[in-house]
Amino acid sequence: MKFSICLSTILVTLGISVNAQLTVTEPRTDHWWVAQSLNTLAWDGSTPDQFSVFLSNSDTNVLTSLLALTSVTYAYDRSKTINPGGITPSGGYTILLTNPLNSSDVYAKSETFEIKAVGSNYPAQVSAPASAASGSASASGSATSTSSSSGSASPSEKSSGSSKLNVSAGLVGMLAALGGFSALL
Repeated sequence: MKFSICLSTILVTLGISVNAQLTVTEPRTDHWWVAQSLNTLAWDGSTPDQFSVFLSNSDTNVLTSLLALTSVTYAYDRSKTINPGGITPSGGYTILLTNPLNSSDVYAKSETFEIKAVGSNYPAQVSAPASAASGSASASGSATSTSSSSGSASPSEKSSGSSKLNVSAGLVGMLAALGGFSALL
């Protein structure tokens, strides 16, 4: 019992959210997708740790039912490149992050957004606000990946990923050290 309280205290002290609920950050109203193209799905949060991704539209003349885009996606990925295929260009689309075993159990829902016709331009890139530069996900990092179909990550995405790895590796080492101390408690 003492060990779990100490571990939670350490994680909170390090600024790591223990119960970060999922929120969809892209697409959104001002960041649309393009049909038959590579688009970015991005999210924040880590709870639950895995989910399925569905595309929805309230207009059944546009999309008659939910369209599965991924069966299992891991929250630690933070973004995924998605090609929605030959979807009808229209507004009113939303992304649903759901329980992989029960798609009616919705963990998070995106803002309503538009899917534009093949060949349309992506939205202009926006600079990250000064407050977002402190380590949280920003629109500029993921917008960079949507503007290129090469699939390679931008330098900021690469450094962001490696710093997450360094933090994770440090946590694993710290937890291993604390595990040795748990016998003393």
